[in-house]
Amino acid sequence: MTAVYGLPDRLEGAGLTAVRDAILGFRGQDLDLDGAGVTRMNGLGLQLLLSAFRTWGQDGRRLRLTDPSAPVLDAFTRLDLQTAVNGDAA
Repeated sequence: MTAVYGLPDRLEGAGLTAVRDAILGFRGQDLDLDGAGVTRMNGLGLQLLLSAFRTWGQDGRRLRLTDPSAPVLDAFTRLDLQTAVNGDAA
């Protein structure tokens, strides 16, 4: 069974520590990150998500970013990382 975690509206600033801890709480499981509610994301938020993709890949587990909001899609598109949004790359 795949766990689901709804990302908060802001992936930036001091709140990233809580997001990181929440995501790591699902380590060892397949995980879908629901990005529908994200309204703001900075470079550190993007780095956090990319790190999670790498960690899940190294663990041999699946991590997907589902229903990404426009700010999430924009951040990944600007760096030509669209395949990561689809869960196809780490």
